[in-house]
Amino acid sequence: MAKNALNGKLLSENTQRQYVKRFKTVINYAITDGATTLNPFLQINPESLPKKHDTEVCYLTIEEVKSLVETPCPYQNIKSGFLFSCFTGLRFSDVNALTWGKLQKADNGGVKIIFIQKKTKKQEYLQISREALKYLPDWGTDSDGDLVFKFQSGWYVNSIIKTWAVAAGINKKVTFHVARHTHATLLLSKGVSIEVVSKILGHSDIKTTQIYAKVIDKSIEDAVNKLNGLTD
Repeated sequence: MAKNALNGKLLSENTQRQYVKRFKTVINYAITDGATTLNPFLQINPESLPKKHDTEVCYLTIEEVKSLVETPCPYQNIKSGFLFSCFTGLRFSDVNALTWGKLQKADNGGVKIIFIQKKTKKQEYLQISREALKYLPDWGTDSDGDLVFKFQSGWYVNSIIKTWAVAAGINKKVTFHVARHTHATLLLSKGVSIEVVSKILGHSDIKTTQIYAKVIDKSIEDAVNKLNGLTD
């Protein structure tokens, strides 16, 4: 079993796959650049490589989101930013980098964000719902280049979110990224097509979005099974 060299903990197969993928990229680049002609992966049986498994998606139900809305958080910018992500699906990196100048009036009278996704490096246009707009702080005297939410480090933000979620009675490991998962599952549960959800999230491959569809299918199955035994 592969282990983390720093703490000795076992690496999941999905993490191992990511490391192998990155190492392959480096080897292929070195071969293309003429630095080497050897490809060690040609000597490895593909069946021996770590298999990909579906990871469990942690998300919040609408009831849990409402609980967070009603529960005080010592840092309003973190509370607002998390809830904003729940209703936009933006990653922490994109919410963290959001400036007032990226918010623009849409043709339909609403508000849209024009931004470069930190992860994909692609320019995206995202319509902001009225629900999401509730959690934008007041513009005040800020300039176009000022950050909207003014977060500290991701680690610190997640530590505050964890404490806030516990105070709201949520028995889940809640991090900022859970807001993105929540947005996807809420849209699918409201009947939005997986193609549209994939576009909103900025996924380059719809297979990435399908994991959320499986979550909804499992929720439906669990709900139906609650009727089992009622007439026994």
